[in-house]
Amino acid sequence: MTRCQRRCPRCVQSKQPVPASLGTGCLLYAPPAHLSPSLLPELHPMTACCKLRLRCIPWFFIALLLAATGPAQADDRARFQEPRPGSQDLRATVSAGFSPDGSAERLVLSTIAGARHSIQLAAYSFTASAVAKALIAAHKRGVNVRVLLDWKTNFEDDRRYARHAVNALLLAGVAVRSIDVYPIFHDKFMVIDGRSVQTGSYNYSVSAARYNAENVLVVRNDPAVAEAYAHHWETNWQLGRVVKPSP
Repeated sequence: MTRCQRRCPRCVQSKQPVPASLGTGCLLYAPPAHLSPSLLPELHPMTACCKLRLRCIPWFFIALLLAATGPAQADDRARFQEPRPGSQDLRATVSAGFSPDGSAERLVLSTIAGARHSIQLAAYSFTASAVAKALIAAHKRGVNVRVLLDWKTNFEDDRRYARHAVNALLLAGVAVRSIDVYPIFHDKFMVIDGRSVQTGSYNYSVSAARYNAENVLVVRNDPAVAEAYAHHWETNWQLGRVVKPSP
């Protein structure tokens, strides 16, 4: 007779061996009506054993506990894990960057580098050669890049700051339009592949990247958000004028 059988009143009464599948544990205990409660002073209702504590917990309870908690923990880990660059993970994610610490510019450039099909860019100020180079690289790998710029800031005022960046785009074959139907075309965002949006206070300029306090927010894999921004962009694109290279 096992220690569990010597201690457990039900096992003592039945004098039946414990099933091998339960190891050294015993069945859940439901005390017979004829047994006095005084005979069960230390009987634990969840283990059906006397004074054996965890050693008599049936092994199948441990298995059930692990089976119940394992998937939930795995799901929690997956829910908060950022997708790796180049992965096929299509869950919506949000990333943020700031200036002048450099993370805003890095996030803008990495977002452009990750584009596969299309980039729709709207800009108030466009003077950053790094952004222009990233857009040209995307265009060369087959991405449909279109750029919409505020007319006054980039072409009417002291345009020497924007001339080199815009001309680089035009000479590479990138479609560029300007818009002047508003007092200020102050939009600063990109729609990437019709699924992701980069937005924030960040102008595509050297000042925004290196000197100003700016923020960048990228919402990836949210088609509803991307559709709203794309609709706004397309409406203004139709109101824009084609830009040609300047001398």
